[in-house]
Amino acid sequence: MSLPLVSIGFPVYNGEALLRRAMDSVLSQDFEDFELIVCDNASTDGTEAICREYAGQDRRVRFFRNQTNIGASPNHNRVFELSRGKYFAWMAHDVEQLPGMLSRCVREMELNALNAPPVVLAYPRCEQIDEHGRPIDDGLPTIAMHDPRPHRRMGAVIKRINYVTQHYGLFAAEALRRTRLNGSYPSSDYVLTAEMAMLGEIVEIPEVLIRRRHESHHGTRAVLHDKQAWVTWLDPKMKGHRLVLRVEERLALEYMRSAWALPLRPLDKLTCAVTGPLVHYQRIIPTTIRVWRSRLGELRHHLVG
Repeated sequence: MSLPLVSIGFPVYNGEALLRRAMDSVLSQDFEDFELIVCDNASTDGTEAICREYAGQDRRVRFFRNQTNIGASPNHNRVFELSRGKYFAWMAHDVEQLPGMLSRCVREMELNALNAPPVVLAYPRCEQIDEHGRPIDDGLPTIAMHDPRPHRRMGAVIKRINYVTQHYGLFAAEALRRTRLNGSYPSSDYVLTAEMAMLGEIVEIPEVLIRRRHESHHGTRAVLHDKQAWVTWLDPKMKGHRLVLRVEERLALEYMRSAWALPLRPLDKLTCAVTGPLVHYQRIIPTTIRVWRSRLGELRHHLVG
């Protein structure tokens, strides 16, 4: 039996409300040489039954279920580890692949297969909507950059990235295996995207081929303002761990770690290790100033008291 060209990893937890729409959008694509790897993270609603139904109807669907909730990040990593395709894309219950999405991304990857540096991620534009179907964003900046220097490509990602809808595009699986994948800390998907940029070029397809619905009660948005809850949602093993660094400080550290961990030339490791934290703090400096002013104000009040 030949291996599929594309693997689509679908980690899901309690997604029954939108699950059928998401799965139908994948299975109705005009490109058919793919496997859909669904991993139910111990859902407590009807997710498992729906997934088993689809797996029984379409041989391209491979269904797995975790006995316990292993967290969002490990489950995202697991579907990739189970994949067999040359190319890989993540999927989610609140995402729809619009007609032609897979064929367009595959064509872009195949056309650029012999580029130097190689194209490691091709993603389309994304239409983002709220729970009622109303558009909530129409102007996300591109993270693509045509440049032979890893630190320039990395810098472009860190400066511009937001929402990380790019992960629903198509990755070169060989390059993705060289990364550290998703970490058990907030916004680790930012770091993963920066790692891909260090390994090769990222291409944006100027067509809206993905739609994402944002739910206030589900996923990151439900825990965004509670760092401990956010970390526990990402990985339950982190529950109760003391969080010393703020999210912004942890990201700066992880950008630096990524540069040293990836198989880059020594000079590129050095320039990327410097570029990551530098561009990151340039991006967040207004917020950082406000935080430190608040901390200094609290310290002054404490000393005066």
